[in-house]
Amino acid sequence: MVYLKKIFLAVVIVLVSIGAFAQQDAGFSMYFFNPLYFNPGYAGSREVFSGTVVDRNQWIGVSGAPTTQSLTLHSALPGMRVGLGLQIYNDQAGPMRNTGINLTYAYHLPINEKTKISFGLTGMLNNISIGWSSINIDNRSDPAFMGNASTSWVGDASAGVYLYQPRFYIGFSVNHLLQSRFGTTHAAGADLAKFYRQYYLTSGIVLPINKKIDFRPSILAKYVNAAPAVGEIDGTFIFLQRLFVGVGYRIDKRVNMHGIDNMLIGIMEFEITNYLRIGYSYDYYLSQTGSYNSGTHEFMLGWDISGTKTKLSSPRFF
Repeated sequence: MVYLKKIFLAVVIVLVSIGAFAQQDAGFSMYFFNPLYFNPGYAGSREVFSGTVVDRNQWIGVSGAPTTQSLTLHSALPGMRVGLGLQIYNDQAGPMRNTGINLTYAYHLPINEKTKISFGLTGMLNNISIGWSSINIDNRSDPAFMGNASTSWVGDASAGVYLYQPRFYIGFSVNHLLQSRFGTTHAAGADLAKFYRQYYLTSGIVLPINKKIDFRPSILAKYVNAAPAVGEIDGTFIFLQRLFVGVGYRIDKRVNMHGIDNMLIGIMEFEITNYLRIGYSYDYYLSQTGSYNSGTHEFMLGWDISGTKTKLSSPRFF
């Protein structure tokens, strides 16, 4: 456990030294309850059929603010070292919508009795659309804005490595490996936008305090080339291995007219049974931006289904 603490501390130092990022993909405050979204190596690591539904509503009170819905399913194949995953998501910010489906393959290798490492690859298909009808356009006859929406279908890929134990994990992944381009207008010769590679570093550890309480610090760092980066540090107390209550701090060096967009995050999760869990998080902006909205709300429902009569171990910390 001592060497795991040292690894986790080193990752925290890297996180704090990184800066902040511009949101191209959706972000989640409860990233540690939906790790497959960030790292394809996670698929099958819970060794049962797992699912997560997440609904995120950002900047409540602001017209056109981002909203995100995600459904994630993954499972280990019986008797094999293979995990498979499926994710369907919808992310909308103002007139722009990104609807996608991801298929994931992961291969898990045991290092010792408690430690495994997995390598994952995800194939992605995204539909990018912009609804011009929701934008105030001076010249509706401009051919760049003809029709109700501009739509593009693009494929992409992501890859990740994930090292895990029952009480520790660390992962690194890269999203949008192909940096796929997509059109944003119908005009001939129009410039194409593209997805930029996004790099994720995640880690977490569960430390026992006494027989009834554990403490789980966890982190996420995200970097996008030529854009600010984001780092998040969270600390969660686990009571009776059922109730998770925590707080997080998001380090975002993106500067706007209202200052730096750092945030405080409140997190709660409850394991209703070994098979079902619910969660909620709230983001509060520390800059003046917070005075223009009512924060960000995120809701989660997760489940684990075993195909055998073997009782699921409780809890599953990651």
